[in-house]
Amino acid sequence: MVGGGICGLAAGLQLAEHGDRVTLIEAQHFVGGLATTLRSETGAGFDFGPHAYHARNQRVLDLFKDIAADGFPAQGKRVRIKFRGKYYKYPLEALDIARSMSPFLAARAFLDYLLEVVRRKIRPRKLVSSEDWVKQAMGNTLYGLFFGPYTTKVWGMPPSRLAASFAQHRIPHISLAKVIQSSLHKGRAKITGTEHRYAPLVVELFYPPKGAGLISRRMADRITAASAENEICTGTQVTAIEARDGRIVAVRHRPVAPTAKDGQLCVLASGTEPERHLDPTGPEQRLECDRLVSSVPLPALIDLLGDAVSAEAKTAARYLRFRAITIVGLRVKRPLALPAQSIYFTNKTFNRLSETRNYGGSEVCAPDETVLLCDITCDVGDRVWTASADELGRICAREIAEEGFMKEDELAESVVLRSTFGYPVYMVGYEGAIDTLMKELMRFENLVTGGRQGLYKYVDMDIASEMGLAMADHFLSGKTKAEAIGSVPYEDRVFA
Repeated sequence: MVGGGICGLAAGLQLAEHGDRVTLIEAQHFVGGLATTLRSETGAGFDFGPHAYHARNQRVLDLFKDIAADGFPAQGKRVRIKFRGKYYKYPLEALDIARSMSPFLAARAFLDYLLEVVRRKIRPRKLVSSEDWVKQAMGNTLYGLFFGPYTTKVWGMPPSRLAASFAQHRIPHISLAKVIQSSLHKGRAKITGTEHRYAPLVVELFYPPKGAGLISRRMADRITAASAENEICTGTQVTAIEARDGRIVAVRHRPVAPTAKDGQLCVLASGTEPERHLDPTGPEQRLECDRLVSSVPLPALIDLLGDAVSAEAKTAARYLRFRAITIVGLRVKRPLALPAQSIYFTNKTFNRLSETRNYGGSEVCAPDETVLLCDITCDVGDRVWTASADELGRICAREIAEEGFMKEDELAESVVLRSTFGYPVYMVGYEGAIDTLMKELMRFENLVTGGRQGLYKYVDMDIASEMGLAMADHFLSGKTKAEAIGSVPYEDRVFA
């Protein structure tokens, strides 16, 4: 198994507990990937952003509950967004948007929406970009007020360069026509957004008191407990994947040094990036295998396969890109800071501010302190990526203090967690590249790939875990890939 995120761990656990011998290789000196909780030198725990659990798949939820049976409390979701100077529920509801506007602006937004409804029926047009999708779904006014600027901030490019499927999967469809109907409802029935498979509307969250990473660590423990032959090889970078006659036969790997230094708790990287983030500490070794489960970034997988894949596949892989992420973790000298679990901002250095204690992380720091997490999307090598933990901590603390949630002198500690592959970017035209890669991977009968990075789908931990279980189920079933997914379109696949 290549990649020790929650997807790979779920696959490894399922295979191990069905009697298969499992060797899992992970470049970091910890397991979990983005689903981790790292402890700083002071002992405080920092997640890779707010990673609460919320599985719609009962099998996955039961697995989480079994793993964290000693403490996995549930609570309602309380997420907010600051929009036009006020705080609202997130995702934004149509009624809240209407309330934030002047009567004139609200009337213009509603008129824009009605015009789009009429135009869709009279002269439907092909939706190529996210800009096309949002404007058709909500009108020009709402697009210009919120969705256009916010998407540009988070993804580093305008929605006109992002594929329509990105908006279709990630942005709840706010229907202004349901404003009056919404005002008469309560609870879940009040939600005016349309649920998406990969961005489900969530009303209940689960979170272990010791941090989200507890699930990942215990999955790894159960893999090794299943058999003395099973191994979890952390601090080990895969350097090549060998194939012969359409089958994976071996994995080459080498030990690498930890990426923690100077307040930076880690840098998640595949080792195939142009910039070197993983420093080798020993010689390359070879491990033979009869099957391979991968959750490394899809472009990295193609690169590791080398000459075993076609030139067309290599070109397609280079078209795919990820948005890097820097999480700034702050330990603050107050027992509670935020009125919500997470708050989204459009005018701060960070896109989202979260408080672990509000999710249920009561044991990640001392009782009289709290941990805040600031999500910043960025590009590898830019000013955010290269800034120190201390510098980013002071910037974020100042901006949080401006909102009245803390005082700058209450900042006790700053750390950063970074990933070169935080979010897959659905650029216009990426579907063609994906189609090429899906066809290429069908040639390798004993190789499966999944997860947010491995299948290039912007999914959360619950769906990534579902993907891992599905990959293991496939190998245990004895079916060929053609039988299992040959007729399943990419949009509906949970592995490739």
